[in-house]
Amino acid sequence: MEPSDCSIILLYPFRPFIIQDDQDQQSLESIFGKVYVEHDEQEAIERAKEISKNNHPTLFLIDLDAIIYKQDDDELTLPSTLNHTPVNLIQRVVRDVSASIPVIVCSKHHHTHTMMDCIHAGAVDYLIKPLHLDVIKTLFLKIHRNQPDLKMHHSPLYQRIKEMTFYNMPKVMMNLYSNHQSINKYPSISKKRSLELLSNLCTWNFNPFDLTEQDLIHSAYLVFDQLLSLPELSSLNLKDQLYDFIIDLASVYHNDNPYHNFAHAVDVLQCLFYMLSELGLLPFTNKSKSDTVRPQDLLSLYDIFALLIAAIGHDAAHPGVNNMFLINTSNPLAILYNDQSVLESLHSVTLFQLLSKHGIDKRVSQVSPACYRDFRKIIISSILSTDMALHNEYVDKIKEQAKRLHSIDLNQLNRSTAEKERILLCSALIKCADISNVARAFQHSQQWAKLLVDEFAAQGNLEKEFGIAVSPASDDSIALEDSQINFIQFVALDLFKSLSMVTKEIAFAVDQLNSNLSHWESIKQKNEQTDHDDDDDDTAHMIPETGIKRSHSVDESYTSTAKRISLEKFHINMPLIAMTTYGRVNTRDEENDQEEKATGRPMYCQCSIQ
Repeated sequence: MEPSDCSIILLYPFRPFIIQDDQDQQSLESIFGKVYVEHDEQEAIERAKEISKNNHPTLFLIDLDAIIYKQDDDELTLPSTLNHTPVNLIQRVVRDVSASIPVIVCSKHHHTHTMMDCIHAGAVDYLIKPLHLDVIKTLFLKIHRNQPDLKMHHSPLYQRIKEMTFYNMPKVMMNLYSNHQSINKYPSISKKRSLELLSNLCTWNFNPFDLTEQDLIHSAYLVFDQLLSLPELSSLNLKDQLYDFIIDLASVYHNDNPYHNFAHAVDVLQCLFYMLSELGLLPFTNKSKSDTVRPQDLLSLYDIFALLIAAIGHDAAHPGVNNMFLINTSNPLAILYNDQSVLESLHSVTLFQLLSKHGIDKRVSQVSPACYRDFRKIIISSILSTDMALHNEYVDKIKEQAKRLHSIDLNQLNRSTAEKERILLCSALIKCADISNVARAFQHSQQWAKLLVDEFAAQGNLEKEFGIAVSPASDDSIALEDSQINFIQFVALDLFKSLSMVTKEIAFAVDQLNSNLSHWESIKQKNEQTDHDDDDDDTAHMIPETGIKRSHSVDESYTSTAKRISLEKFHINMPLIAMTTYGRVNTRDEENDQEEKATGRPMYCQCSIQ
């Protein structure tokens, strides 16, 4: 391949002089077979896409000297016609053009941080102007290096693995399963409103139902903004891309899902933020640090950052059905992940795709390779731990950890052992956060419970549409209070108590769980008495042979329509957060069995559909 066989796309906004007089352009035209001059970034990208269809060797050169340069703040910004900072422009071009087309930037400015920012954004090189002819003559080598099929001295194994890398499977999956809604960039939030949202984040009574989408996005931003303001994490320098990342992440959630939407993601994030504050791990809180080493002190601020990233992305691109539905319908995702933690694997892949898109993974890796390995490991293990099919296994591990950590000197743990303990502790924390809706103030917990019922009904409707057996939890005769009572008794309490054995500061959530349990038991008792009175007064209210009588509503707003949910009114793509099996749920003594027969209500547990 010769330079004359290659093309180059030159991008810069229109400048008020004759382009043909530009010395750099003339030099490029003397070396390359074809030089395409584009003044609009989108047109340049479309040109690159068109050329890549023919596999023609091409370079993409961005001239930064058309960009306004501010000497006072040592920062580059683009004119208003482009609406991008240089970093965002480079990221967009790198994202949208073929991976075989190298993106290069050139400028007369040689500030080190500017050059590094451009490389971190995805540019393969930064050239100082004026462009010397000798430099231009070697540019075609970057094409050669970028195209694996042009390399002549690699083994077949190298070529095969390299080709797999160029086929961006995670990006394909994210585009297929994620939402494609557009969200307005940079919502307008007043300082007063921002302070209100920050205050709201610092209470266990956090209520996402009162927040707009912009409020939710800004709330998530505030969590990370506070954390990244700490000196220990300042080297990450992520604030510029933080808002863009959160907006993109919010956009991949399907907000028509009653439960698995961005509000749930922010709720889980806030729960972890609050618990970490209670654990005394965030230095900007009023919690004093213990003089002795506690189990939670094993976590570094980088671990906490990874855990919070996992929280906000733990359900990213949830498609609207549970793992068992994907497995039963032989969905490609289930086949790809061998029926194991199918959705959780998708969430992790989607999250890392967005982390890569915004250069966050690169920033972490620049701290050290070990830092990035730990960052990635904590995120993946934390998200996978939210698979409720593995719930019993994790609870047993957490109980064993509690005994272990309180019987040893934590200062004497070797690196490998400490890493295992940190990962398990992160898993325990995010598992509690994921189901923390049952441990919130009762009025909020009650709202989440109703949303779960909505999802159960939608799952059943979808199963009927596909002609497969309707899962028991998706039946439209779920007793809401029974579901919550069983879930708290057999799942939530066991998990939260186990974690409080490791970190006693979490005991406040156990108290709230017991309080909510009492509320649900009172509702159940009241509804049973009402059912009994109805049966005595009017035989027409007896349970029909074709179904099971549904429990009465929890409040006046959830009355007759709640007695038997109309499946038709729910969108068939709504999700079901489901766990396929849970051994302890069905463990009841004879007295409880008799009680179930007497009430005529199915004893569904929330976890059986989580």
